[in-house]
Amino acid sequence: MQHFLSKKISLTLILLALLTVISSCKEDDPVSDEISSNRNVNDWILGNMQTWYLWSDKLPGKTNKNLHPADYFESLLYKKEDRFSWIQENFIELKEMISGIQMEAGYDYSLGQNKGNDVVGLINYVKPNSPASEAGLKRGDFFHTINRTQLTIDNYQTLLGKISSAHTLGIGDIERVHKSVSLSVTKYEENPILLDTIYEINNQKIGYLLYNFFAQDNGNNSLSYVKELNQVFGKFQGSGINELILDLRYNSGGAITTSVALSSMIANRTASDLFAMEEYNSFIDNYFRKAEGENYNKIFFQDQLEKYDERGNVLESVPVNKLAGLNQLYVITSERTASASELVINGLIPYMKVILIGETTYGKNVGSVTLYEEDSEKQKNNTWGMQPIVVKLANVNNESGYGNGFAPDEIVSEYKHLPLLPLGDTNEVMLQTALIRMGVLPANSLRSAGKTEALQFHPVSSSIDRTPVRRNLYVKPAKL
Repeated sequence: MQHFLSKKISLTLILLALLTVISSCKEDDPVSDEISSNRNVNDWILGNMQTWYLWSDKLPGKTNKNLHPADYFESLLYKKEDRFSWIQENFIELKEMISGIQMEAGYDYSLGQNKGNDVVGLINYVKPNSPASEAGLKRGDFFHTINRTQLTIDNYQTLLGKISSAHTLGIGDIERVHKSVSLSVTKYEENPILLDTIYEINNQKIGYLLYNFFAQDNGNNSLSYVKELNQVFGKFQGSGINELILDLRYNSGGAITTSVALSSMIANRTASDLFAMEEYNSFIDNYFRKAEGENYNKIFFQDQLEKYDERGNVLESVPVNKLAGLNQLYVITSERTASASELVINGLIPYMKVILIGETTYGKNVGSVTLYEEDSEKQKNNTWGMQPIVVKLANVNNESGYGNGFAPDEIVSEYKHLPLLPLGDTNEVMLQTALIRMGVLPANSLRSAGKTEALQFHPVSSSIDRTPVRRNLYVKPAKL
């Protein structure tokens, strides 16, 4: 790990040199303070993009640095292939969101068009110990109004902008509001493990893990989340499970390191087995191929979970709990299953049979890096953080062609089997379908569509669309 720090220092020096050249090309004409501020931030944006961006060779030759930074960043993107890079004004909020921290009431939802132009929300799950759980919200509740205004195709995005502060929801069934629920918000730290359990059905022991995003910890370098994940697999290991169901229906991504850790727990591979290969732009590739050797871009399975200090020294090492003899994996998916989740699927396919239950995944085979001004003095004039795409991922067989997603082996949508049953209930349609496919439940046990099926809830948006960081696969700058 020590060489990761030297990589970061070396690239920082190169970037500073680039920024010096770029800054020396500024015009001498008088400009307003706002334009001057924009130019300074945009110089920083361009320098970083020239260094890190996967499609750096596609950056435009001429740019308008007078633009607002968000617009300037957008003007640099290679739209033909890049639908994932983004920027936001507060890098602290960006870093917190990556670790699952944000101001919220604590409920995940999907939106569907109801009657005419009306939109209705459906709560997918409620986060433990959140204002939403304390207010009595539950999975399967519908909401029609926010702050007593009906959601419509024209206003739902504006209304959803209100839920980061205290708000009310009009809760009921899919047809009408029954009550108004007032919700406060808090800076909530979400644990990515929503549910884990072991089922014993027809002499089979089946592990089930509902895992909602990939994070090592809440940003404090404690490895608390990934160590808890390891404990779950220790429990699976100790119980001698025969099968494993990994529920990623709400998991839209996160850290590469955590996806490798999870895959290592599942696949029982060693640190000599290749999990994935990274592809960077020519500048990054040439630099590190010379500095680190031909294997610099290879990611191997893990035997240990390791915590490092800023200099790359190992502070803590925990053995990975691995499942021996697991030849196949059942993964529950949806169109929200993206990025780091897809990396797990792609990385495990060469080593075991991976059976997908649900819907076609999102289709993201690239990853980003979190960039912000690290000089505390310069941060006074530049609080921006950006998440440009910097890497493309392939598995040990050099397969990376899942840009359109992975198609399921068994197609099923929970939204076509309303009402939603509690997560983890063996009658819940997604889990039940996996158990039927596994052969531990008979095919005729599949729950039929409920009475609301006739109203056809068709998702058009979800809470993930308000949190782009969660549809993400990211590496740390030091890894480059």
